[in-house]
Formats: sequence, structure tokens, C-alpha cells
Amino acid sequence: MKRSPSPPRPPSYDRGLPSPPVYDIGLPSQPKPPSYDIGPPPPQTPIPAIPEATSLLSGLSVSSDSHRIIIGVDYGTTYTGISYVDSSKSSINDIQVIRTYPGPGKEGDAVWKTPSRIAYSHENADVKSNQFGYQVLPKMISYSWTKLLLDGKTPSTAHDDPDLANSEGAGMLKLPAGKTAKDVAADYLREVCDWTMKQLAKRISQEVLDVTPLEFWFTVPAIWSDKAKDATRTAARTAGFGVRPGDKIFMIPEPEAAGIATLKSLTHDGSTTQVKPGDGIIICDCGGGTVDITTYKVISTMPKLEFEELVEGAGGKCGSTYIDRQFHQWMCDKFGAHFENLKFEKKGPGSRFMKDFEGYKRDFGSSNDLDQVYELALVMSGVSSSSYYDDDESVVKLTGHDMLGFFEPVIEKIIDLLDQQMKLANRAAGSQSINRIILVGGFGDSPHLNTKVREWCTVQGSVRLICPEHPQAAIVRGAALRGLENIAPVRKRCRRHYGFQLSSKFREGIDPDDDATYDLWTKEKLCSTNICWQIKKGQVIDENTIISSTVTKYHEEGDSLTRRKTLYSSSFETPPQRTTEPGVEKVGTITHIMQPYHLNRFETKKLEGMKWKRKKSWKLQYEREVHLGAKEGTLQFKVLCGGEELGSTSIEYAKD
Repeated sequence: MKRSPSPPRPPSYDRGLPSPPVYDIGLPSQPKPPSYDIGPPPPQTPIPAIPEATSLLSGLSVSSDSHRIIIGVDYGTTYTGISYVDSSKSSINDIQVIRTYPGPGKEGDAVWKTPSRIAYSHENADVKSNQFGYQVLPKMISYSWTKLLLDGKTPSTAHDDPDLANSEGAGMLKLPAGKTAKDVAADYLREVCDWTMKQLAKRISQEVLDVTPLEFWFTVPAIWSDKAKDATRTAARTAGFGVRPGDKIFMIPEPEAAGIATLKSLTHDGSTTQVKPGDGIIICDCGGGTVDITTYKVISTMPKLEFEELVEGAGGKCGSTYIDRQFHQWMCDKFGAHFENLKFEKKGPGSRFMKDFEGYKRDFGSSNDLDQVYELALVMSGVSSSSYYDDDESVVKLTGHDMLGFFEPVIEKIIDLLDQQMKLANRAAGSQSINRIILVGGFGDSPHLNTKVREWCTVQGSVRLICPEHPQAAIVRGAALRGLENIAPVRKRCRRHYGFQLSSKFREGIDPDDDATYDLWTKEKLCSTNICWQIKKGQVIDENTIISSTVTKYHEEGDSLTRRKTLYSSSFETPPQRTTEPGVEKVGTITHIMQPYHLNRFETKKLEGMKWKRKKSWKLQYEREVHLGAKEGTLQFKVLCGGEELGSTSIEYAKD
């Protein structure tokens, strides 16, 4: 059998209890219809340039109110990337990607990303400060794949890695004592933030940086729960992103960022893979921890790129780390405790052993020779020589057939996701509208994945596969481009049902007696557990889409002016009717706080009877709004009365 040369060393793939329920009386108002602004953006005042021949962000004007620096942050499961661009620029080609990170173990001095890994100084005696990315050496106690732990609320899907929950071990999907996933993410992102600010200061000077607003666009998997998105945002602010006066943080789904960058490059003059209005394009974002698939229809390319989401997207936790777990399972099957009992530094992410494997993994598929032998140095005492191990050389040996076995489960899940998305998109369009598949993300560059997806495209007919140059940078460039050119889908599709529990007239023989309650004023018998789903899965939404409910509540003299309401969601195609049924998820508890003077707006009444002793009561009526498509990328909330905001509103996301 042929022996392989030493493997290359590129980076691996990316990427209190609520108060007792209060009863809302009456039906909700209809959601406000989305309005779509697909016209050109308003003209911008030219920004005078400051000569600075050596600056990558030339043309700055610190006196301009609209001037800012836009920064894309792609915080991935395995790798993290940073891009930036000055707001006076106008092209995707002006977006710079940071390619210099501290620490050894890189392929040269320039890389696209840095590992999403942190080692704490208090756990590692040889370092004086926390280490991140390439600074984390194999012998250090470190933590990887933490991002996946931010998302405990997203229900499992058929496309998730079934062994993901069993992968917890030293440093992988594990947390230090006394810290949450959000804490570790914030600690890691703090190191990234500090490094980013140093790089910007080097390029534009500290003086200019100090007076220039920064706009951060954080990418998140589209499959994530609202809680996970909020956790990312909170971790980012804790880390120092967006905390200076004038700085802002926005969130953008990873496939949307990839779509913005890729479609912009494909509609640019001179592109050999031009797209045109009417084209249907599936973005397949394959990262380290997740795979996200989103389908867009191109509306126009001139004078402005406009596109819309055709159907709700899909995805799963089946990124390239799935292959790593398959390999680790193979090692356990072949060598048992000899491998399982090795120290983390010998076999975990960042170890020489896994770096060698990642080099082979990245290259797999470049050759059709499945008899090729891959050798990985690993000392395992007590293991005799076999077809899988050379004890003289301390080398693990596996073949292309073995590698194929590691890839097959994740490839099968990705192809299945593509197949389902294609069928949904063509059904929605009423024709064979999809003619492009675009692979992005670190795993999107895999030769074997490209081959298998290309074979699938051939079966579909006239569908072209595109893998853009540097697919691992597409998402982080698209995030910055979103802020630079305000490019976004004019219409999106909601991935979940959203609604509230709203008491309705009790139906004898249908509604459970345990769910019965009575209206305080009218004494009417009501069912307290029914859900009114006000936004449906697959429904078109945009930045102006809200859930708006007309709410009636009763406030008694002396009671708290703090009100709570639970927001529910469901990913089922047909959502359940009651809060007590399977498939209903608590998004979180919305808290609304009024002040005493707000009561002057409402009707009052004296309640008779021994219970109240002529107690004063107010009938509160207002509009509760949940903004689904807010530019910030997370749910936003308001309570309005007569068009004016009534008190303050926030949400506490449900615990996992």
C-alpha cells in the first residue's frame, strides 16, 4: 500500500420562576403586515479623506457623524474570524480580514482564523495570562467547542450528530468549575476583542480608533434558539464588544452573511458565474459544529442586489467535528483503554495527533486512491504492532477506506438536508427554480464534500455547484458587508411558530376542567392553557414584522406593577393547541414594569364582596409587541398604550 507523506498543518474546519399566570382576555390583534423597502438606499454625504498612505482604512473623517468602522465577527465552534471595513468604502473588495494572530502552530504567519480555544492562567502554572487560539499549547488545560454549549434550547433534529452529547471530555464540551458556557465564551471573546482592537489601532492609529464608532456584526447559526442568540450577544458585551459610547452590536445568521458575500461577488461586473433575477440559490454553510442551509431567490442585481428567502431554512449540529468524533470512536474501538486513558494533551483539539488528522481530513478526496495509508504519530504503551499500529515507530495507521467511513455519516446528513430543502423550494416556487448550490464555511472547502455534492447536483439536473475562493472567509466578509452596504434579504421565513397563552371561552367536553378559570369582572368560564400562535413557521417576516396583541389585564390596588408573560414557540409543522402539550417550548418570560402614574390612563372600578372590601381596581388595556425581525438580530419588546411606550419591557430566557 502507498504511504502518505507528512500531513499538511492547515487550520481545521470551521467554524426566578415567573409569577403565576395572568389571563389575557380577548383575541389578539392581527400581526402588522410586513412592509418591504426594496428601493435604493438614501444618498450619503461624501466623506472627506485624510491622507494616510500606509493605512488599510484610508479616507477617515473623525468629524463625520455617520462615519464608523464595521467589524464582522464569525465566532465559530472550532475557529473564529474577524473582518473590518471603513464605512466610507463601497466594495466587498475593501473588506479586510485579519490574518495575523498570536501563538505558534500556524501555517506561516497569515491565517484566516484562530482556534476557538482558551486556557486559563489559574489552571496553567507556566502562563501569566489567559491564552487563546494558537497560543494554547497541547499540554495546557484548555476548553474547546464551547459555542455549542450556548445552545441547549434548540430541539434535537434527525440531522444532529447522535454522539455529540457523549463527546464531553477533558477540554471538549466541558466547562471549568464555577463557570457557565456564557462565561467561557465571554472570556474567550475578551481575548479576541483585545487582539482586534490592537490590530485596528495599528492600522488606523489609537487616536482615530478612540473617536470612531464601531459597529460589530456577530454571526450565529440560523438554527439557533433565541436564547442562544441572546447568550452570544451578552457574552460579546461582557467581553468588551460594543460597550464604548456610540458602539453597537448586531447579529446576523451565518448563511445570510454567506449569501450576502457570495451573491455580491457573483453579481459583480466581470464575474464568470453571474446570477440573474429569478435564479434560486441554496447556501450550504458547513462549519465545524453546525450545518445551515438557506434558500434564496434573486429579485434583482442592478442597481442594487435584492434577494429573498424562498422557504424556511434547515440545519443540524453535524459539522466537521462530527468527523473528529467518528475518528475518536474508531480509535476507541481499535485500541480501547490504551487510547481512552491518554491525556487530553495527546489526543484532544490542538494536539499534534489531531493536527495531523486535520491535515489529512482537509485533503481527503483530492485523490481517489482509497488504499493510501495515513500515518499519525501517537505513543500508546502496551499496544502491539498490527495493521492499525506500528509499535516500533509509535504510529497509528489508517487507510482511505477508514477515512471514507469517518466522512460518510456527516456527508449523508448534509445531502439529506440539501434534498429536503430542494424539494421544499421547488414546491414553493411551483417549478424547478434552484440552479445554484453554494458551499461555504471551513468544511465547504473539503474536496470529498465537493465531490459528493457535485454528484448530487448532477442527479438534480441543471444545478451548478459553486465553492467560492476562501469559503472559510465568506461568512465573516458577508457580516461586514451587511453593515457596509445594508444588504439583507428583503423577506425572510420564520423558522418557528411564536405565540402566547391567551385565555378563551371554555369548551365543555373539549377543554380539561383543570385548565378552567373565571374572568374577574364578567365571571365567564375560560380555558387558561390555549395558545394563540400569532406568527407561523414559514411565514414571511422582515425588520418590521411584529407580534402585536391587544391585552386586557386587571390590576388591584396595592398589587405589584410588574407583569410577566411567557412567550412560547414550536418547531412542529402543525403546532400544539395548549401549553401543556409536547412540542411547546418556553422561549422566556417577558417582564413589563409600569409606574403608578401610568394607572391614570385606565378605567377604574370598586370591587364588591368580602374578598375585596371595596378594593379599587383598574382595567388595563394595551398593546404588547414582540419584534421578530429587528435589525439587532435578537427579539425586541415593547408595551404601547395610545401609541406611546408604557414602562420598560425585557425578557428572561427559559433555562435549559
